[in-house]
Amino acid sequence: MKKRIGIIGFGWIARDVHYPNYLTIADECEITAVCDINPKAIENAKAKTGLGDEVMFTDYKELIDSGLCDAVDICTPNYLHCEIAKYALNAGLGVSMEKPAGINSAEVKEVEALGKEKGLPVFICFTWRHRATLRFLKDLVDEGTVGEIHHIFIKCIKDSALWKGRRLEWRFEKEKAGTGVLCDLGSHMLDLLNWLGTDVQGLQANYGTFVKSRQKLDSDEWADVTTDDWANIIIDLKNGSSANVTLSRGCATCAALTEVEIYGKEGYLRFNESEGANITIRTTSGIKEMRPLPESYGDPKLLRQCKSFIDLLNGKSDKYTTTVEDGLKAQYILDAAEIAGREHRYVKLEEVI
Repeated sequence: MKKRIGIIGFGWIARDVHYPNYLTIADECEITAVCDINPKAIENAKAKTGLGDEVMFTDYKELIDSGLCDAVDICTPNYLHCEIAKYALNAGLGVSMEKPAGINSAEVKEVEALGKEKGLPVFICFTWRHRATLRFLKDLVDEGTVGEIHHIFIKCIKDSALWKGRRLEWRFEKEKAGTGVLCDLGSHMLDLLNWLGTDVQGLQANYGTFVKSRQKLDSDEWADVTTDDWANIIIDLKNGSSANVTLSRGCATCAALTEVEIYGKEGYLRFNESEGANITIRTTSGIKEMRPLPESYGDPKLLRQCKSFIDLLNGKSDKYTTTVEDGLKAQYILDAAEIAGREHRYVKLEEVI
């Protein structure tokens, strides 16, 4: 039987990423209800989905209580993720949440505990795990292609803070976002770090803001930006190696670039977003090549995120599945980085766990 999914929050991530992704598995699920407080978003949802007014909601509690859904997909601003998730779990619905899992690890732990208590799945949208080329990279690491890992360098940069006329949306307000690029891009990259099998011991971090003020969404008034536009994290791993994570939304002329470099005892692996579905491999035995994605991984342009969520609802998971436990693990590192940058000191991960 198809899983009935309600989407809560129909901004661009739901409209342009989640909804089209659900359509690729239309034999397994269907969108049966949508909620958003913005009338324009509701109109967009009706036009996109073909659904009528009777299944459009402005109150997430009404959608959850409607009986129209088996699970919900939460695509709201960060500060609402855990609040909505807990209401859905208490109503007996499975949950998918956009990243980061929450504003801090304390509220994510509450969702984790409630999910276990209710016996319901909580999925986190760490998109990069569900891209074929990154799965290929993960498998190469697991196969020991470069041996014991010595260094990991991760870079995720964009120009989105520099878009002309961009106003003070929720991503630039600390009380709604938690942090800025640190959690927005960093949550993805830190989950990748965890997924590669490395455990964090402690870290140093710094961050800052390029665009200090922005015009409010609903007036001519200007207000301070209270989240970060860039962040650098230097991480000590428990195996004695290190990781560097560089994040920015202030890189002019760079719409989006993600790069992962892994140096091991036996060689080097690199994923670079601009080079397509290829992994560069260099080993100490002299092999150097840009290896294309094997056909067995499928279409590199296809995002398997929603498929993974539906599988989880059906009781199926694998090493690519991203659950609230993964969200909490990444959130601990985010909390530590936020403290390290604010207090200008080294933070051991045990301080925030």
